[in-house]
Amino acid sequence: MIRNYTPASYETIIEYDIVFDDGEFNGFSFPCDKEGNILPNISKEAKENYKTCLEHPERYERFNRVIESEWKARTNARGICHCGNEVELYDMYFGSCKCEKCGQWYNLFGQELLPPEQWED
Repeated sequence: MIRNYTPASYETIIEYDIVFDDGEFNGFSFPCDKEGNILPNISKEAKENYKTCLEHPERYERFNRVIESEWKARTNARGICHCGNEVELYDMYFGSCKCEKCGQWYNLFGQELLPPEQWED
């Protein structure tokens, strides 16, 4: 059995975008913070498009509006293999995965399995 088993869970992801569109998501969207400040890691081309959008408010029904998007993201279960390696438990092969360091196979609940070539039909 895997040690220090942490079960899979869901976390809420919230992101913000500034939109310039026709009200039906046809237009431009730029990642930003909650206050509407454009994130610094956008491309040079995106920065140029953002500047053009700001210069032409007449083109857009929703102009420079911050939109919040929220969704759930699943984090896989994890644990420590008997070899000491941390293993992310995900569906690699028929509901099982193996330790990258020693090759031990586990199911998604951290129970040790025989290698797939030894499974019966």
